Amino acid sequence: MYRRVVALLGVGGVGKTTFAYRLLGLSDVPVLTLKPSYYRLYIGDLEVDLIDVPGQRVYEVAMRFASFKIPVVDRLIYMYDMTSHESLQAIAELHNIFTDRGSQGAREIVVVGNKKDLAEEVGFYVEADEVARAIGASEVYYISAARDPPEVFIGILLGKT
Repeated sequence: MYRRVVALLGVGGVGKTTFAYRLLGLSDVPVLTLKPSYYRLYIGDLEVDLIDVPGQRVYEVAMRFASFKIPVVDRLIYMYDMTSHESLQAIAELHNIFTDRGSQGAREIVVVGNKKDLAEEVGFYVEADEVARAIGASEVYYISAARDPPEVFIGILLGKT
């Protein structure tokens, strides 16, 4: 069996826990995450450790993630709200904190813009291409964690779309 560690990072309200809950089939309405949540799931012969890091602000998220003391993260998923430029900027700030502290980072970095359904509804969305390039992300996805099927999330988790 092959094992992967995947972390979900972003400021509060961007949909990290909704993503995790929908992926795991737990509930459509997640509870407020107050401490890092750790989930183990199995996809074929792959064992995935999924870490959902809570926090409302950048520094709080960074400190909670650092407290996990994970030696290697295979895939780091930075998530932001597609209707909020501030939540996208928070990704760059988070990444800078990790870089400044000498963190070895992750083997793969991806950016996920969430709340695509709301962005389409209001006719406004924030694209992540520039920030993704700046932080060295290999992929950018745009999703609705509330409405897309779990297969979409599995593709993002594994890097298969």
